[in-house]
Amino acid sequence: LIKLLVLFSKSDNRFDDKELVYILNVAQHLGIPQHYIESMIRSPEQLSLEAPRSEQDRMSIMYYLLFLMKIDREVSDEEIQLVHHFGFKLGFSRSMINDFIDLIKEHKDSRVPTDAMLNIILKYQN
Repeated sequence: LIKLLVLFSKSDNRFDDKELVYILNVAQHLGIPQHYIESMIRSPEQLSLEAPRSEQDRMSIMYYLLFLMKIDREVSDEEIQLVHHFGFKLGFSRSMINDFIDLIKEHKDSRVPTDAMLNIILKYQN
């Protein structure tokens, strides 16, 4: 998750302070030392990614990506492409990913309603 967040943050060639704080907070929540995060930021080209098997873990990664995308209140084309790329690798449909991105764009300056996120999941749940 942290590797993906670091790669995502660097995708638009602007590593914003808010993005760094967000990543450090996620890492702290997961019990990952700060020096490990700093190493990943300095050498992102050495990062390899593996998608988790559980749907809950994959959905958590998608949430973190979406919220990182909105943290700087800008949703760039590069970020959208990466959310599509990684969302597809995580097993989500293009339509579901588009709905999530549209929701993030709509609420980039405000809190994303939890029920709106859940409604998207329910819409595409098998």
